[in-house]
Amino acid sequence: MKFPFVIIPEMSERQLWRYRNHIDSDASGWHRRWTESIWRRHQHPSNARLSGWKSPEDQKRRIIHFYDEYGVEGRSFALRNTYLWMHVSLPEEDIIEYETVIREGLREGGWRADGAEKARGLDQERFRRGALIARLARCKVHPEDAKRGRALPPGYQSLELWLMTEGYQLPQGWAERPWRVFFEVGLRKTLPRGAPTLISPEQIAEHLPAQLELGCGPSIAAGIPHLSSLHRIYGVSLHDYGFIFRAGQDGLLQVLASPERKFAEMTDIYRACAAAETTPFYDVIEDLVNRGLIVGPVITNNFDCLCADRGLPEISLRRYDWGPYYPEIDYDPRAKSLLVVGVHADRRLAQMRARDRGLKVVFVDPERYVNPDGRVIEYPVEAPQNQDFFARATAEEALPRLHRSILKRMKRTKERVSPAG
Repeated sequence: MKFPFVIIPEMSERQLWRYRNHIDSDASGWHRRWTESIWRRHQHPSNARLSGWKSPEDQKRRIIHFYDEYGVEGRSFALRNTYLWMHVSLPEEDIIEYETVIREGLREGGWRADGAEKARGLDQERFRRGALIARLARCKVHPEDAKRGRALPPGYQSLELWLMTEGYQLPQGWAERPWRVFFEVGLRKTLPRGAPTLISPEQIAEHLPAQLELGCGPSIAAGIPHLSSLHRIYGVSLHDYGFIFRAGQDGLLQVLASPERKFAEMTDIYRACAAAETTPFYDVIEDLVNRGLIVGPVITNNFDCLCADRGLPEISLRRYDWGPYYPEIDYDPRAKSLLVVGVHADRRLAQMRARDRGLKVVFVDPERYVNPDGRVIEYPVEAPQNQDFFARATAEEALPRLHRSILKRMKRTKERVSPAG
């Protein structure tokens, strides 16, 4: 396995410009050259349908953390460095299954044993494949549980797998981030779904000016994979959103047997972000900003640069270096509403806090998407509330309709005030 791992062999001039101005930039508060995600899945009464929780003895957990660095080598867009960590705490028989599958993957992938070491309170085996280092550890009592006085049920064990480029160092304290998220942040408060008022795209005009929260809907139209595709790639959840606690269902483990193929899959969303072309949706957004009808920075959940390409300021929500995990957002005082386009869940509570500040919340979402294999996936917005408004349409349908209605109304107004010729 060679690094840098090339994703786009020959970047166009436009793609190089985008990299220099927006990927290799921290203007949104998050430097796009580095990308990080933390996923935690564990059994709890509140998620019993997805996790299989039945009693207090059910305490399975799976945590994923990755932190990757991208860059340009010559004219090639490449993954320069990778850090990937997976933790599972499960009944012993399930841990044995995980370890068996991992060791089979190491053998199939041609990894060679590279000694052992003790790190982070765990005895770790090392393996090597080119520039990649893998480490494997298994224990009965995990150090992070022990220092918090937390005991897992009898018969449970923990297993951890690390995968990283040789010599890559995380910033100080970042390896502990997923544990802080797991133990200190806790479960996100999810509101029950209400009955929002259904409106047409044209009626959104009644709630302008608005601040925009942007999800992946417009990005999908620009050829960027759905963010939930990462859940499949990293083994976060099944197609029905059920949690994964069995090695046989864990697609992430494919990285050991076929690292080149798996890294091509894991980096594809970033390739698409670097290569994506703009769509008419962004023409509309830019014009509404210029008319003062969309105000403030775009609150974004996305990796791409499609708003930045238009010179629109952004606030990225996909960050773990905030003070609080759920950030305080300074909503623009000119805004009457938060216009939420293509966002499935209020993961950083941007909508909840907008309501607390007296803003109306207006959703634009078709509540479905088309999978790469052509299947239509129903994807309802998690928790719109009774006082919210909802235009059930794609961003590419709703925003141009809204825009045309605004231009027509402005034209009629202008004609009424113009002196008779």
